[in-house]
Amino acid sequence: HVILAVGINGTGKTTTIGKLAAKLTAGGLSVMLAAGDTFRAAAIEQLKIWGERTRSPVIATKLGADAAGLAYDAFEKAKEAGSDVLIIDTAGRLQNKAELMAELEKIVRVLGKLDPEAPHTVLQTVDATTGQNALSQVEIFRNVAGVNGLVMTKLDGTARGGILVAIAAKHRLPVYFIGVGEQVDDLEPFSASEFARAIAGVA
Repeated sequence: HVILAVGINGTGKTTTIGKLAAKLTAGGLSVMLAAGDTFRAAAIEQLKIWGERTRSPVIATKLGADAAGLAYDAFEKAKEAGSDVLIIDTAGRLQNKAELMAELEKIVRVLGKLDPEAPHTVLQTVDATTGQNALSQVEIFRNVAGVNGLVMTKLDGTARGGILVAIAAKHRLPVYFIGVGEQVDDLEPFSASEFARAIAGVA
């Protein structure tokens, strides 16, 4: 099962991947990680740390390398190793939108050649502290990468994540998890009723 993680930088994408890997391995699945954000050394290092923590092998390449080529290699290696799940990190620099989107399209295309069904899940991280911008972020990534699930991150402070209501109304995408902190266990399954009560301020 190939999970492609997308979202703009700073939304907690790499941390979410690590927490998800921890959840999946705890459930008895073997996970491989791919450091597809080849533009940021910090993202590659961060993913390697999560790989060590969760005992998940990490496929990485040199800084600035072709992300689609890395996705190809990771898919082949995950298949060889008999991994149950491959999670691919991606770059999220919206400053140069055209270049980023072309790169994402290429990753999706390459995966599709290896397996017509892949990527099976395209998971977008959305920061709970983001306002209206989050709507356009989902629109952009959905058009390019075919986002079919969301993770709301940074619900650990005063942010209530109300923008999720607008996103749900417009895009009708499932929300799989919420990130409520930095620790490995701080990724919780999303409950619509609990979320609605929290937003309304009802205990």
